[in-house]
Amino acid sequence: MELLKHFEEGSKNFVILSLKDEEWDEFIAKLPIPYKNCYIPDKELEHRIQSFSSTKENELSEILPSIGNIQSGDFGEILSYFIFKERFKKRNVDGPKKWRWKQEKNVAAPYTDVILFSIKKNGKASKDDLLISVESKMKATASSSYHPIEKAIEGAEKDSVSRIANSLCWLRKKYKDETLKANAPIAKLKELVDSIERFIKSETVGEYSKQIKAVAFVDKTFFKDEVEKTVTIPAINGATFEVVVVSIKDLQKVYENVFTQIPKL
Repeated sequence: MELLKHFEEGSKNFVILSLKDEEWDEFIAKLPIPYKNCYIPDKELEHRIQSFSSTKENELSEILPSIGNIQSGDFGEILSYFIFKERFKKRNVDGPKKWRWKQEKNVAAPYTDVILFSIKKNGKASKDDLLISVESKMKATASSSYHPIEKAIEGAEKDSVSRIANSLCWLRKKYKDETLKANAPIAKLKELVDSIERFIKSETVGEYSKQIKAVAFVDKTFFKDEVEKTVTIPAINGATFEVVVVSIKDLQKVYENVFTQIPKL
């Protein structure tokens, strides 16, 4: 799924991605299927339907968020996930679809919004091993007191100080929990646990490359005002810090459309 080709890229004090208005429909049409997969794999959805003589609509109604601010937050996190997988395609980064592990559909998933990583497959730790953490914020409706770029930076800085470590321990546990499922891909899950361990134990295993991303998704109507506000971009010891601001026309309509379309697939 190629998403970045629908954006024009620029820069100020940060990276700017602006969705091309004329490609708005094409862009949105790409999202419902991969978004659904971020909440539940097709096989698990079909299993639920068969086991409980249910329907796709009924099962997805228990899984997909139905409250606007949670839809908005999830939308930004998942779009961040796909954007950075594509931006780091050459590094073959990957990471958990953590929205599958939400305990309650209308509560945000815990810990760092998005974690992606890439390690060498020779079993030896390398400084080139890469960990990316992403903090995502949305501004789809008018608010004079909410500044998404500043909030994304604050959250990303918090990630770099403490939350990444907690997130990695949580991910390790969740991957181990996955091994208990019927027909679980045990070998793949063990590999993922080993990857997480590499970053958790970096003090003894060796350094790695860390990139911290603060991402603000802003409705095009508010975009100019938001990017002109003064923000301070922190210097994080041992990590690269980057701010990305994404402009999308009718942002609320976009995420509402996606969540409306998923049950109709």
